[in-house]
Amino acid sequence: MSGFSSFFSSVSANAKQMAAQAAESVKPMADAVKAQAASIDTSKVRDAAGQFGHQASEALSQARMAAEPQITQAKELAAKQAKNLSKVNAKSLLNHNASFGVPIDAVAYRDVSGESRPQARVPAILEKILLYLEQDPHFTDPASVSQRSERLFMNRPNGQVVKSVAKGLDQGLGDVDLAAIGDVHVVAALLRQWLPAAAEAPVG
Repeated sequence: MSGFSSFFSSVSANAKQMAAQAAESVKPMADAVKAQAASIDTSKVRDAAGQFGHQASEALSQARMAAEPQITQAKELAAKQAKNLSKVNAKSLLNHNASFGVPIDAVAYRDVSGESRPQARVPAILEKILLYLEQDPHFTDPASVSQRSERLFMNRPNGQVVKSVAKGLDQGLGDVDLAAIGDVHVVAALLRQWLPAAAEAPVG
């Protein structure tokens, strides 16, 4: 038993001695690393980092300045498109045959059948109304044309009838025979209704 104890004591002493020698051999290397770390000028590192940050800031500023015209142009285009969108005439989009409450330029390029034509002309709805009125005695009698035509436009016909006829014309000009209405005052009221609405309707 005493032999084992002396053996382990011997091994323990040898291990301690080897550890002490290892520590002594590593110490110079550790001291050299510490000395090298202490010799580093941290102010230069800070200066280099600061310089890099300044350069990065300058590069970002230059990139922003270079992109500014494109950004401004994109903003202006977006604002213009938003403005145009706000002026789109919903009625003319939903019904391409509509004549009442739509801008003049929307009807000037359409014929009586609702088909597009290459050049602007007198709107078909206006031609249809004027052609009918020109054949009425209020305008064909030279002796009283002024007085009678004035009374014609001052007269207020049944509003529901005017609304119904306007709705029919919006569905298709060719589907409505103004002569069949039998009341020239209704047709005059249609003209009175169409003119300001066409001039004030939003233009898309």
